[in-house]
Order: sequence, then C-alpha cells, then structure tokens
Amino acid sequence: MSASLTMLFAGLGRRFAYWGAIVAAVGVAVWILLRQGKHAAEADLAIRRADARVRALQTSKEIRHDLQNADRADLERRADRWMRD
Repeated sequence: MSASLTMLFAGLGRRFAYWGAIVAAVGVAVWILLRQGKHAAEADLAIRRADARVRALQTSKEIRHDLQNADRADLERRADRWMRD
C-alpha cells in the first residue's frame, strides 16, 4: 500500500514539475517577445521622429531659400494673398 502511494505521489510530482516547466517556458517566451516588441516600437518611433525632423528642416531651408531669392514685388504679392486667406 505504501509503495503504491509513494509511486503515485512521485508520479504526480514529476507531472507537476513537467507542467510547471512548460508554463515557465511559455511565460519567459511571452515576456521576451513583449520586451523585444517594446524595444522595436521605441526604435521605430525614434526613426519616425528623426525623419519628420529632417523633412521639417528641409522644408524650412527651401522656404528660406525661396524668400531670399524672391524679388520685393513677389514678396508683397505673397503677403497680400496670405493676409486675404
């Protein structure tokens, strides 16, 4: 009787250890995936911000260049149109 109880409890212990290891492995895998996803999202956001900043600087440079090369009459016409809108 005691031998069969010992075998039963030993088998349950092995099963609990097996399922516990599987649950732990799945938990670690999910944690790693979430962590990598967060880092990838942060890197993507940083790249998009840098691209937006570069586009804004290029637009500013082009506008400044256009204004410096425009004649006075063209500037006055643009200012009048801007004030009307």
